[in-house]
Formats: sequence, C-alpha cells, structure tokens
Amino acid sequence: MQKKFISAVGATVIMALAAVGCGDDTVEEGSPASNATLPSQSADYAYPTGDGDFVLDYSELGGFVTREVAFQRAPSVVVSGDGRVFTPGAQIAIYPGPLLPSIDVRTISEVGIQRLLAAADEAGLLADVEYDDVDNIADASTASVTINAEGQPWVHEAYALAIGRGPGELNASNSPEREQLSDFLASLSDLSQLVGADELGQSESYQSAEYAIEAVVVTDPADFANSGIDPTIVAWPADASTRLADAQQCVLISADEFRPVLESANQLTFFSNDGVTYQVLVKLVFPGSNCTL
Repeated sequence: MQKKFISAVGATVIMALAAVGCGDDTVEEGSPASNATLPSQSADYAYPTGDGDFVLDYSELGGFVTREVAFQRAPSVVVSGDGRVFTPGAQIAIYPGPLLPSIDVRTISEVGIQRLLAAADEAGLLADVEYDDVDNIADASTASVTINAEGQPWVHEAYALAIGRGPGELNASNSPEREQLSDFLASLSDLSQLVGADELGQSESYQSAEYAIEAVVVTDPADFANSGIDPTIVAWPADASTRLADAQQCVLISADEFRPVLESANQLTFFSNDGVTYQVLVKLVFPGSNCTL
C-alpha cells in the first residue's frame, strides 16, 4: 500500500502549546480551584543546582528548515539549577528583524522546581521510555526534552509529536507514551498553572554572558535581498578578539565585547572582515548549552 506523506513545515508541538490556554473556564491564579490543579508532591527530587546546570530543557529539533533557522532556534523552555526559567520573548513584527533573539527570564522557587519535577514524574518522564516511530509524516520537527533529576539525565525525543492533534484531541497515531509526553510539554506553556504563580518571578529580558556564532561566507549579498530590501554590510570590529574566518564552525564569544555591534544589526546585516563578507548566525547561550548542545 502506498503511504501518503503530509508536509509538516512549521507545524510543531508549539501548536499545542499555543492552544492550551484556550477556553472559557478561566480560573484566577492562586485561587483554590487553581491550586487544586497543581501536581501532588510526595517527595523531594534531587537535581543539579549550579548556575550553569539545567533541570529541564525542551527544544524542537530538525524539521524542514534552513541552516540559519536550525542554528538560531531557541529552546522552548529551559529551567536552570539556580532557579531561572528561560522562554522565547516577544518578537518584533518587522522585517528584517533584530539579529539578536528576544529571550525572557524569570525566577522559579525551590517549591516550583519540585512541583515541575513532580509533574514530570507523574507523566512517567523520570524513566527510560521508548516512543513509537511516526513514518507517514514528512518534514516535522522532533520534540526533545531532557530532565536532570535523581542523579541522571532523562532524555525523551518524539518525532512529529503534535501533528494532526487539535486542542484537547487525541492523535490516533499517538501511543499512550507519546500522549503523556505531549500533554506534559503542553503544560509547560502555562507554568503559573503548573507550579503556582507565587513560585515565579517577573519576566525580564535575558542578557546572555556569551553568544554562540557561526560565520557563513557570502559570495553575492544581492542574493539575499528580500521584499525590496538589500543587505547592509558593516565592518567587523578591527580589534575583535575573534576573526570571522575562525568562526565558520560554531565558537563562543563574549557578549560584553560584541553586544554593541550585534545589537545594532538585523537579519540582513552582513559583516566584512579581512576582505570577506559573512553572514553571522547568532544564538544566546543558556545553562547547560554550548556550541554542541
């Protein structure tokens, strides 16, 4: 029998995350009804507590995207060992957009982290789980979540997790294990509901101490013109500690040194260095991440 393949460009678990909050049965944060939905917490979970450690990292990987998108795509949620939550911030609806991504950060209390881990435990994620393959959907991303708890990382990856599933609906192709993972990831879109609003601080813009960059040689900048807008070419700082020729594979650079030049750039800003023009791909560095993670 010939299989039918569905194009899944741009369709990821984020679709489910965005829809989780929909509905008429709103509950005021902190009310008894809201607190009744918090996961039960019968034990304290051990987790790494350093500022460079992460407790949870949920990202979408792969899919039918360009190299630029794949490199610069930020995680959906990162929770650090020292009690911070990182999520994508508001994006400016202009083209070309800023070169540096917008990321929000806020604090999460010890109680909040314990409730988060309890929810993961209730979903069966503090264990090794095998997820059924989905082979009739093309070009989708893979939902990847790593949870560091109880002395080891628990890694869960499921391809095309939410494709064909609407709010509150089951996906006929999903196994119970895939459904549990999908439901847990969807709950991360409303951490106030999941762990309690009182356990979270106010969001502010995240200022990364380092950037991860890749420099791509541009032969003809005119090839990148879009919507009648041509790229702008500016000089890479002459006294920079990192030459772009040395950044054609991912390298880490100091945010303090390079923030001024990168903050003033947009997605159509290219850089000239030693007579060569480059497109510089940039992503922020989160706890537990580097050029290879």
